[in-house]
Amino acid sequence: MYEIKLFKGSPFDAKTETIAVIIKGKDMGKAWWIDEKLGNLFRNAVDYGDFSGNVGETILFYPSKLFKRYIVSSLGDEGLEGFRISVASVIDKVKNVSRDLVIYIPDDLGISLDDAVEQASLTIMLTLYDPSEKYKFKERKEYKLKRILINPSISKDHYEELIKRGITIGKAVNYARDIGNAPSSEMNPDNIEKEAMKLAREYGLKLRVYRGNELEKLGLNGILSVGKGGGHEPRLIILEYKGRDDDKWDLAIVGKTVTFDAGGLDLKTAQGMQDMKFDKCGGASVLGILKAVSELKLPVNIIGVLPVVENLPGPKAYKPRDIIKMYNGLTVEINSTDAEGRIILADALSFVEKNYNPKEIIDIATLTGAIVVALGNHAIGLFSTDDELANSLIETGDYTGERLWRMPLWKEYYDQLKSDIADLSNIGGRAGGAITAAAFLSKFVNNKKWAHLDIAGTAWVHEAGPKKPYYPKGATGIGVRLIVYYILKHLKK
Repeated sequence: MYEIKLFKGSPFDAKTETIAVIIKGKDMGKAWWIDEKLGNLFRNAVDYGDFSGNVGETILFYPSKLFKRYIVSSLGDEGLEGFRISVASVIDKVKNVSRDLVIYIPDDLGISLDDAVEQASLTIMLTLYDPSEKYKFKERKEYKLKRILINPSISKDHYEELIKRGITIGKAVNYARDIGNAPSSEMNPDNIEKEAMKLAREYGLKLRVYRGNELEKLGLNGILSVGKGGGHEPRLIILEYKGRDDDKWDLAIVGKTVTFDAGGLDLKTAQGMQDMKFDKCGGASVLGILKAVSELKLPVNIIGVLPVVENLPGPKAYKPRDIIKMYNGLTVEINSTDAEGRIILADALSFVEKNYNPKEIIDIATLTGAIVVALGNHAIGLFSTDDELANSLIETGDYTGERLWRMPLWKEYYDQLKSDIADLSNIGGRAGGAITAAAFLSKFVNNKKWAHLDIAGTAWVHEAGPKKPYYPKGATGIGVRLIVYYILKHLKK
């Protein structure tokens, strides 16, 4: 394991093997004196044209005294996300070669030093995450880096708390990554429930689980229908976090948790099935959010909701042209068993709204391939019926680097969901597929303050992205930072 600590004073007193300096562009700015003391190595590199100052550009020197290694990394002109990329680039550079490191952060980077200190610790946690830790034994080598000191040019009393908060949120993201990366044979519906039980015991959360006959009695036929073809019983898991002593619920977070999606009887291709263990990443993020909120003891009341199923072509699997009566009373004609996520989410959304009446509802789901076609692997698709909520989420996503792009929910898209024999079809054709999926979900929420986050393009690292030095291959834990900082910056007020 490694430790991340605040260091006050001159970085030359840190007694580490390596020093790293974060700069803006290619100008040392207020950190000029460090380069001068180390022989003007960076200034010479700039003079020779060896450093352009692009975001994440990192250069390594071997000074003759004081440190074994001297690194300069630029955030370009990208602000806080450029800073995270810069810190991650430093960590990537030294994690296998240096025992310890001091990162000097000057106060002229164009970002708040408070933000820089917290995001440095969080980014270190994200970058040092190793998805092979649980599963690779023979070839895996532990990182050499064991001690990282964060050294802001101006030190304030509350910086230690900011570093701790960054570490806490980073651990929660990595926890969500672990669940997302776990093979479906390991992280099936039974073991998702066990993870929820562990969280409930550790943090004193109230846990409710509905499965089998209970789902049928409650009228949660969407969850039951999708999951009955799997080898494990479908269920609805609800975790209640109370940071205040009252019965008002500030936020419900609903996460799609399909532990493996083969497409049901509308079977996916072998290639299309390859990454479907990641179809539980929405639920994984909900568990990560609850872990962070509980650790931070935030004064909010939150419900985490996970409809958990396997979508497999078993003998009891639901079938094309089936008609399902949903929890809110609407009937749905199944025109694709591979559009299962919206079915289980619809029941979960209706249930949490009716039984908890939260002020806001946000769902997180690897819902559609159509959102990947529309936005690639670089943005979350945002759909919302409330401008204030949507704008707050966009603002928070810009802060965390988990960018969102708002998509329309115009009435014309709803026409594509018409069925001749039921209230709705579960698909609306290829055109605007991500939009019609969101439009479908909106039929099951009466609360105007609802947002749907389609993370299908960003929940794990695809060939085309998201490509960031703090995202190793595998699950990204997307949504954990976004929602935790949304709570910190908006709901907590």
